[in-house]
Amino acid sequence: MDYRVFVLSALSILIVMLFIQRLIMPQLARREILFGVRLPAELWESPELVGYKKAYRKHYILVCGVYTLCFGAFLWKMPDNVILLGGLIIFFLLSSWLYYNAHRKVKEFKLARAENGIQKQVVLVETSFRNDEQNRVLPSLLWFILPGALILLNIAAGNAAFENLPIIIPSHWDADGNVDGGVFKSLGVIYAFPIVQSFITLLMFLLYRAIGWSKQQLSVAYPRESRERNRIFRYRWGANVIFLNTMIVAGLSVMNLFVLQVLKDVLPLVLVMEPLLFLLILLDILFMSVWTGQGGSRIRLPVAEPEPGSVSGLDDDRHWLLGLVYFNPGDPALFVEKRFGIAWGLNYGSIKAYLLIGMLAGSLWGLSRLLEYMLP
Repeated sequence: MDYRVFVLSALSILIVMLFIQRLIMPQLARREILFGVRLPAELWESPELVGYKKAYRKHYILVCGVYTLCFGAFLWKMPDNVILLGGLIIFFLLSSWLYYNAHRKVKEFKLARAENGIQKQVVLVETSFRNDEQNRVLPSLLWFILPGALILLNIAAGNAAFENLPIIIPSHWDADGNVDGGVFKSLGVIYAFPIVQSFITLLMFLLYRAIGWSKQQLSVAYPRESRERNRIFRYRWGANVIFLNTMIVAGLSVMNLFVLQVLKDVLPLVLVMEPLLFLLILLDILFMSVWTGQGGSRIRLPVAEPEPGSVSGLDDDRHWLLGLVYFNPGDPALFVEKRFGIAWGLNYGSIKAYLLIGMLAGSLWGLSRLLEYMLP
């Protein structure tokens, strides 16, 4: 396949996936959260909420659907990184505007329809949640041996092939497969890819641990059911992080072994490896989102009866800016599940969040400087 056609096809699939992901997000949300607003149990089955979902889908298809078609067609005729970036920014602005309108309407509905009586609010926490060995929250750490073994394989292959490498090693090719870049033979050639792979593995390990550390989201009305949903949700995504980590390290290994001239005749695969990995990651995330839902909302479990009582879960909407950004200095939790979307975010009311962001930014800067030094 022509490289340009492949890349444009991958970008088209990316745009369609972004469109679908935002379109179906309300159907993947927890029943107690809609468009970033936490709803009391007595409003869960309100027909007005169904109407808000339908209105969001209608407006989203009319606005973002038409824009996505026009954007995709324009990108095919004029493929350019600036057009791609600008088009994606406009898409996110349009979809965010539609989300904000839906968020505002649901919030106004909640204020107008919630019971006037003051109901006792509680936070439900299970202290044994992360320590139950019979029902683990995350898969075993030993699975990280797989990407670790691939990294060691790359180092061993580099040392074995080093003596036979030319003085200038081809390291970059254009869309037609012609060499248009190279690096001088040095020990940096052996360790550059393994260092990048190790850095990615450390980031994925941090994400894996963050899934386990993230704040519990247990329903007061359905405590046992919500606990099991949350456990399975975390376990599946923890396993998926390990799978993605292994897939990325394997893809980079193919590229590295080709540069080291250990693998032959795989140039067509190497040329498409980066967009292919990116596309596979997005497909994986979309599949996992539909399979599990927000907080495990789509996981099938036996129907549970609500717990009796007049208490409700804590209404913490005031700590969520537009239902998207969590800011609560009084909450010790650093990682929280997002309210709109299937992912995790930070508690920006904690100084630890900014320290973590600074550390990650500094690590990326340090990695780039190190690679420049190793590959003159």
